[in-house]
Amino acid sequence: MAIQLEAYQWIMVLITMVSTVVATIKILWNRIEVNLDNNFKSMQNKLEDVANQSLQSQKDIRDLERKLYQFQIDLPHAYVARDDYIRGQTVIEAKLDAVAQKLENVQIKQGMQQ
Repeated sequence: MAIQLEAYQWIMVLITMVSTVVATIKILWNRIEVNLDNNFKSMQNKLEDVANQSLQSQKDIRDLERKLYQFQIDLPHAYVARDDYIRGQTVIEAKLDAVAQKLENVQIKQGMQQ
């Protein structure tokens, strides 16, 4: 029970299949183009919005920059650097160790005298 088709019928089936594939590709390509156009338009609008910033927002940016620079200037005066803190702690611990050693020596001498 095989289907028997004439040559012209095979050609018509082949043309129909190729046409379907080509039409599907065209539809998909048009959708891609529409999406790209929408994306480019929205990006263009955003760029224009950024380019057309008001003077107030530019002033706010300058004020923020000034505050950042002032913070950078005040930072060394308000905070201790990690290396400086470690160095200070090392000195304190060395002094405590020396005091502990002296106390131990005093306790040993008192123990010998009794």
